[in-house]
This record gives sequence, C-alpha cells and structure tokens, in this order.
Amino acid sequence: MSQQVCHIKWNADGLIVDGQQADLLPHEGGLKELLAAYYKSLGLNYPKFHKMDNLSKLGVLGVAMLSAQYDLSAYADDAIAMHFQNASASLDTDWVHQQNINEGKAASPANFVYTLPNIVLGEIAIRNKWYGENLFVVADSFDLERWMKTNQVLFDQNKAEAVLGGWVEVLEEKFELELYFVVKQ
Repeated sequence: MSQQVCHIKWNADGLIVDGQQADLLPHEGGLKELLAAYYKSLGLNYPKFHKMDNLSKLGVLGVAMLSAQYDLSAYADDAIAMHFQNASASLDTDWVHQQNINEGKAASPANFVYTLPNIVLGEIAIRNKWYGENLFVVADSFDLERWMKTNQVLFDQNKAEAVLGGWVEVLEEKFELELYFVVKQ
C-alpha cells in the first residue's frame, strides 16, 4: 500500500498545505492575476509559465508548492508517475479557442496546444524533467479511493516509486486543486 507524504488543497476559499491553513496572497483581478501572484511569490523562474493556460499554471504552481514541502529531487527522473483528474477537461481553453474561430480570427496555436487536459502533465514533466508514467482522467468528481487504487497498480507493476497528482480543475474563474504525493511502501 502507498503512503501519503504531502497534501495541498487550494480553491477560492483558501489554501491548505498538510492540514495547515495558509493565507491567500493579495492580488487584484481574477484567477490569472492570482496565479501570477503565486508564481512571483514562489520565486519561480520559468518564462514559459506566462504562455500557459490557467489549468497548466495551476498544476505547475501546485507542484512547485509541493516541492517546497517535500524534496522531489530525491527521485530519479522516471520514478515519479503523475495521475490527475478533473471534470471539465480543457473546456476553459476550448471556449477561448472556439471564440477566436467564431470571431473569424486565425486559430491561435498558443491556445490550441492547451485544448487537451493532459497538457498540464506535459508542462509539469517538462519543467521538472520527469519521464515517468502519466494518466489524466476526466470524471464527475474526485474519488480519492479510486485514485489510490490506480496508483497501487503502478506500484505493483514497478512503474513508479511515487505518484503525484489528484484533482486539478479550472473553469472560467472557478478553480480547485487537490494535490497528493504518495510513495510506494
């Protein structure tokens, strides 16, 4: 069985890291500005961040927060699997892409690339130079028990020493991140 090492829950109501409430950063504007404020506060130097869709930004920031709590560099580049879920897939970005087409604008490759929900996994993997297994599931809601059972298959088949993931959801200004890091026992 696997052991949970770190847990982050973040939505408009607050940020909780390993059961401890953290203050939300002050910011002006909506979700985009909130994510930019956290990017700055974490001292990240990843220029590609500013070109990402909000779903990818939320995932990347969550992993950066988790990395501040737990040393992920102790694992080989193929030892960490990623397993994320959400309910809206990439609908937030799909709407922007479709709106551009409806308005007669050229389809933007910068938007189009994010019209698949698993791109958040790619952004996290590229930033961290990870090459492990990954899975993105679209579901009505997050089911921690099912998520853990799937992770156990990865452990049983020696496909991963640890799994990072959980629930990452963005739809317009609503967002929710519930991120877990579990290790093989």
